[in-house]
This record gives sequence, structure tokens and C-alpha cells, in this order.
Amino acid sequence: MRRSNAPAILAHPDREAAAALPALEDLFRAAARRVRTRLVNRAGADIPVRLGVAQVTTVGQILDDGDTRDGGVFGTFRFKPMGLPGLVVVQGRLLSRVVGIMLGESVEDEPPPYRMRPVTELETRVARRVCDDVMAGLTEAWPSEKVTTVEVETLGPNARLVGGLSASMPVVAASLDFGRPDDPYGLLIVAIPAQAARDLKAPDIDQVSREVRQRRHNMDRVMPLNLEVRAELARAQLPFHEVKTLQEGSLIDLGSPREVRVFVNGRHLMYGQPGESKGVHAVQITRPAPKDPLAE
Repeated sequence: MRRSNAPAILAHPDREAAAALPALEDLFRAAARRVRTRLVNRAGADIPVRLGVAQVTTVGQILDDGDTRDGGVFGTFRFKPMGLPGLVVVQGRLLSRVVGIMLGESVEDEPPPYRMRPVTELETRVARRVCDDVMAGLTEAWPSEKVTTVEVETLGPNARLVGGLSASMPVVAASLDFGRPDDPYGLLIVAIPAQAARDLKAPDIDQVSREVRQRRHNMDRVMPLNLEVRAELARAQLPFHEVKTLQEGSLIDLGSPREVRVFVNGRHLMYGQPGESKGVHAVQITRPAPKDPLAE
């Protein structure tokens, strides 16, 4: 089983900011979609990006987590014209994987194990561009009467760059997960000041949620865009000694015919019936998969 990439973010008692979490999660999802679209152009490959964990916490609790602190890029950004500061952290192993793909690695290949090391100048530049895309996504989704722009101010491999932020400052922290759930690349953590969330009144939150859900993104800029579609008939568990004896002609018992689970870019979206069409194996879609509120 893969180890979870989610940082150890502890809840912080800021009820007003916590009440705004549903709308803020929609804003972060919008930012994740923008980053994914931009990565198609930058990396020449479709790298999944999705919202992971969103919680109210503090700057200190984020920076105290070893997976967040070691081998990454740190930065501050600011809401304008409000002047409120925020924190962004990009894990080093995420940058290593993205740069590798930009240099020709296949997204399907297993990358070499990541070893903790200082980030390179190229990785820092990539981190800056990805962070700029995140801030542009937040700017586009945020209510226009509340904020004009969200801009990165400082960014680099030294955690001292964010030393001006108080460790006790309450923030709404969201992790953006890169890569498929079964092949995670790493995390980018964005922590917006809780004051920015508290300034969103309840009617504004509802309006933002509706607008983000109803927004249809123009995909013409990235077409043609190939998505991975995987049909999974069944899963089997075999003892290690049996796996070692598998060879050409071996049979693996998958049980009786059953529904096929259909995945699009690693996300389970549909069920289907296995069969044959025009001489080839095929799947007929029978029903959508129940929506999992934790899947995004």
C-alpha cells in the first residue's frame, strides 16, 4: 500500500474560516483545473491535478511537517488590494517528477526513487510557473468585489524566505495532489490567510460555489487532449510464491463474469458490461458510478 502524501495538517479553531471551507474548496478545485491545463502546454503530457486535503490550520503546523519542510520550494503570496499574505510550499519530489516529464520521461514509466536533495535552479523556475498558475486560478475564481489579484512575492529553496509569516497565523491550507492516485508525484500546499476566508460573507460563498460549479472551461486551447480510459474486470490476490511461477500460458482465476469498472484518468466514473463488438473486446456502459465526495 502506498503511503499517503497528505501533510499532517492539524485543525485550528477558527469557526468563521471553517464555515467557508466548502466554497474555498471549490476555489481550489478551479485553481487545480487551471494548473492541469497549463501543464499540458508546459510538459507536453496530461498530469492529473486535484484537490487533496483542505483544512484550517496555522503556518507553524504546516512548516513543522517533515514531508513539507524538507527538500522543497517555499514562497509567499499576497492578496491585493487587501494586502493579506499567504504561504505556498512545493515538495521537491513533485518538482523532480515534473521536470523529468518535461525532459522526456514517460508518465507511464516508474520513475527512479526520489532522494532528498537541494532543488535545482530549473526546478525552482518550474515551481514559480506552477505557483503563478495556481494564483491566477484563485484570482479568476475569487469574487471580484473581494480581491483583485493574488500574486507570488517571494519563492526559493530556503524556508527562511517565509520567516516573516507568524507561525501562529491561522490559514486555510489546501494540498493539490499531482499524478494519478495510484502514482502520486507529490504535493503543492497553498495556505491562504483565514482573514481572507472570514471576509467572504455567506451569500458570497453560496454565489461563488454556484459560479464555480457552473463554469465551463474552454478546452479548445489544449485539444486534442488524450485521456486515459481503463476498464477493470476484476482484481486478484495471489501468494508471492504463485506470482513467481507465472509465465506465458499461466491462468489467473478472476471468478465469474461481473461488472467492469471504467476509470477515466484514474478516476472511477462508470460501470459497464464486458462483451465483444466487431470482433474485439468491448465494454458497454451500464450506469454511472456513485459520486464519492472524497474523490476530488
